Amino acid sequence: MLCQVQHAASSRAIVMPASAGEVLFLEGDPCERVIELRRGIARGVSISADGERQVTAFFFPGDQIGLPIAEAYRFTAEAVTELGYVCHSRQSWSEALIRSCREQGGLLSSICAEQDPIFRRGIIIGRHGVLVRICAFLRSIIDRLPVTPEGDLVFPLPQIDIAGYLATAPESVCRGFRQLRESGIIAVPGRDRLTILDRSAIVRIASGACQRSF
Repeated sequence: MLCQVQHAASSRAIVMPASAGEVLFLEGDPCERVIELRRGIARGVSISADGERQVTAFFFPGDQIGLPIAEAYRFTAEAVTELGYVCHSRQSWSEALIRSCREQGGLLSSICAEQDPIFRRGIIIGRHGVLVRICAFLRSIIDRLPVTPEGDLVFPLPQIDIAGYLATAPESVCRGFRQLRESGIIAVPGRDRLTILDRSAIVRIASGACQRSF
């Protein structure tokens, strides 16, 4: 669970909107503000040395991104869905961090919080087999997705983003999700909706216990 740095004015801060696809900050730009997500999903994107676009992380409500632990942003942040977010200046965030460290000893957790999703991706794509990676990915995010009144998960992530995150082709992601549906492990009741029918099977496949190749 991400450790959040709070300050007294946070609850009164103005929530800003962002449309799907909008850039919140660019990799390499001066790190001048911290983005605190209040609603929606954002992604972290990096461009490799050979020009390949890589989705390095997904971020959810409650996450803070663009932490000023370097002079420049280490990735580009983009809105996947419509967002509501609050901006904190570098100075105000740093002052809140210092207070948090004094009062709660939260320095290490606060700095590591933004890195956890990026570190998790390295573990996921290191697993053998696309189906294993998909299940490991689902296992890592399903508890953070909104739930509809019918009990379905709101799942607005494009397959091309999932493919970029899992370091595979969109066609492989499509086949993997189809295999999970045909096996009765998940259902897709509508656009941007996902139902987990057999969570234990996702856990088993994610662990590599039921590997299947494509």
